[in-house]
Formats: sequence, C-alpha cells, structure tokens
Amino acid sequence: MLISNADVHFSERLQTVYHCPADELPPHLIRYTRLLDTFHTRYGDLGSVTIVRAPGRVNLIGEHTDYNGYPVLPMTIDRDIVFIIAPSEDNTINLMNEDSFFGERSFVAFGAITPFAQGDWGNYVKAAVQGLIREGVVEEGKAKGFRAVVGGTIPGSAGLSSSSALVVASALAFLAANHTSVEPVMLAELLARAEQYVGMEGGGMDQAISLLGDAGKALKINFFPLRQESIQLPENVAFVVCNSLVQASKSSSTRDAYNRRVVECRLAAALLSSSLSEKLGRPVYARLLADFTPSLLHCTEKELEQEARLALGHQPLRLSEIVLRLGEDEAEVRRRHCTLKDGSTVAEPPEGFKLWQRYRHVVSEAARVERAGAVLSSGDIDEFAALMNESHAGCRDDYEVSCDELEALVAIARKHGAIGARLTGAGFGGCTVNAVPLGDVDRFLKEVRREYYETYVKEHSESEFVPFRFIDDVMFVCYATKGAGIV
Repeated sequence: MLISNADVHFSERLQTVYHCPADELPPHLIRYTRLLDTFHTRYGDLGSVTIVRAPGRVNLIGEHTDYNGYPVLPMTIDRDIVFIIAPSEDNTINLMNEDSFFGERSFVAFGAITPFAQGDWGNYVKAAVQGLIREGVVEEGKAKGFRAVVGGTIPGSAGLSSSSALVVASALAFLAANHTSVEPVMLAELLARAEQYVGMEGGGMDQAISLLGDAGKALKINFFPLRQESIQLPENVAFVVCNSLVQASKSSSTRDAYNRRVVECRLAAALLSSSLSEKLGRPVYARLLADFTPSLLHCTEKELEQEARLALGHQPLRLSEIVLRLGEDEAEVRRRHCTLKDGSTVAEPPEGFKLWQRYRHVVSEAARVERAGAVLSSGDIDEFAALMNESHAGCRDDYEVSCDELEALVAIARKHGAIGARLTGAGFGGCTVNAVPLGDVDRFLKEVRREYYETYVKEHSESEFVPFRFIDDVMFVCYATKGAGIV
C-alpha cells in the first residue's frame, strides 16, 4: 500500500484540497492508493510520479449566460478527475482509465491530432493536448508524452462538468510532463477554446471554475476578460445535488439542441444590432448579448427591452425572414451566425428560431446572477433560493432545456425541504441543485430517495434511466474544494 492513514503530510494535503472534516479523509486516501497501485501494476516502477486533479462543478445560478458574455455563479464540488502520470521517453500519450468501461487509449502529441470516434473519452485528452500545442505553450517538435492512469468520481453526462474536468486534468498532466506551467486564468481561457475540439460551442465557465475554485466559496465569474470574485458560502444551508438519471449526453441530438441555442443568441444579437443601428442612425454591432448595455446605448434598461421586443418579435422566425431583416445574403448569414467552430452549420428548426424567448432568458438570468452574488454575500439565503427558483422557470419556459424528469425532481425537492431547487448545467437531463437548510438535510435525502429514486423511477420504467449502485453516487451534499492542480 503506497499511501497509508499514517502519512500525515499527504492526509493534511488532501484535507486542504477537499475542504472536508478529518473523519471524511479515509475514502480519499483509499482512492489515491488504489490509483497508484493500478498505475504501478499497469506501467511498472517508473520512479517518481505526479498526481494532478481537476474538480467538477455545480452551477448555483447563471445558466447559458457564459457564452453570451454574462457572469455565472458556480462552485467546485468534491468529485473530481485524477491523473497519476509519468513522462514518456517520446511524444506518445498512453491512457488507462480505472473504469473498465473506458478502454485504453494512445496517441501522439504531434501535428493535427485526429479525433477518436465522436463521444470517445480520449477526445477530451486530445482537446487539451492539441490546444496547448496550437497555442505554443508546448513546442510541438519537443513535446513529451506521458503514461497515465485516470480515475473519476464525477457522474458522467450529469451536467456537473465531468468533460471539462477531464480536459483540465489532461492539460495539467501534459504541462507537468513537459515541465511547464500556465497561469490559471490564461489556462482557463485557452482550454475553453480547446474544448470546442469535441464539437460543443460552450462558454468558459466549466474550465474557469475547475481551475480557479476556492475552498468553501462560490465564484462569481465574469468573462471577456475572465475575472472572478470569491463569495463565502452560507454555513446554515447545504447545496445538495440530485441526479435525474437522464443523461445530458453529448449525443448528436443533444449537442444539436445545445448548439442551436448558441446560434439563436447570435442571431438575436445580429437582429438587435441591425435594429438599433437603424434607430440611432449610427452603426451598432454586438457579437454577444452582453455587449448591449444601456450605458453604451444611452438608454434605460426598459427602453432596451422594448427595442429587443420589437427587433425580435414574440413568434419564432424563419431564417428567410431573418435574412430579409438583416438585409444580407443568406449564405453570409449562415456563415457568420449559424456556423460552428468545427465548420458545421446548425440547421433551421422546423418551428423556426425562437430568438425572443432565448434573449429574455439570458438577460433575466444575468440580472439574477448579479442579484444572487449580492444576497449570498449578505447571507440572505431566502432571497437567493427565490432566485434559484426563478432561474429554473426561465430554463424551462424560455430556454426549454428542462424535461419531465427534472420537473418531477424539482417538485419533489421543494416538497421535502429545498427552499431553492433548479436544474443545473446545460439541461436536457442531468442534475438539479437544491438549497436545503442544514437541519432538514437528513429528511430531504430520505424523502427524495423514497419519492423519486424508489418510486418515480420505478413507475416510469419505460424511460431510459441511468443505472446506479449506490445512492451516494446520485444524491449528495456538495463541498466546495480547491481548484485544479498538482496534488
């Protein structure tokens, strides 16, 4: 056994990282020992090894605001991705996942790195490696690979950022193998771009919170440029994650639905820019919805909202109508606003693009984030919980990223003690986050388990729920940990 409970230094280090009581350390020690044993069994004795970790996150409020330039308010969680690594003699990267469901992977850190099959876990490692090489952080011709055993405790496809945590941990492993480092804020921005390698047009929240997380605190994260503010979490409330058991998968249909909302926000920004330019008699160009500020446009928030209503309308718009309003060639509109980083084009949905609904959610959600940061800092948890509930309504009604299972789980949570409950992450399945007074946590866990996991799931057996072994894997209290780094 390579790590024992008697290893005081390592125990203290883990306690600092996971921000947990001493009596909760043994499972962490056992896990790291198991990963080290697996590494030496698979690769032999390669001398000293490096351990890196990257935590997942739960977004307390601020859904689908980051890629529109608005702030978010997430916290890290004590579920993470861990790499045990040793440098290779050449530029080959060999990966073994502790979970046998994921096969071993190998590739060379050189040139244009061809993806594995869509959805393959190795693509997230490739995204990080290629991003660091393309940005010139690691020199392509001199890059060293590494051997790694990978272990994760973040539920997959649950909206808790397991994918981004894997990208962040991969980047830290590649940097360690090449004896270099990148300042965390810069690395977060770099990896937000790099992750688009896998085909998701996300913002930068997931990479930023994983790298910049602060133990015991949430982070209010602003973008363009990236900056963060730590906010102390209340001591009288627990944030509990509940998994709907519906995979928020990276399948083509879910990815298309997500990317379509990104495109709808781009089109909304283009139409509002055109409308304001005509009204003000001067060019107004905004790439992001956050670029529209009353101060820059010399108007009030109410006037800006009225202009957006007129520019976007209340009914879905066909692409032909959007093209007509913009006065541009259709091919140019598709190229500028409907094309993703990988060169693919988002197709027009049968019902048209729902621009007003998407705009309304994003702008109102951004206002909720601003208010939430203030009330959380002041300790007004009741108002914070109310903002969480409003956020869920916006995600359900305007952004349309909820589902029947999430709705049932939110309703059950509020019935059994959650003062605030909402979907978290991109939606389309995944998890809810629930603000529960400390004195009600045990009752909450017991009743949600009974009513959702033991009753609702069984009564809806026709749905494709993700199987689980232990209830602690799908319903757990979150502790905000330190951000990613070398353990």
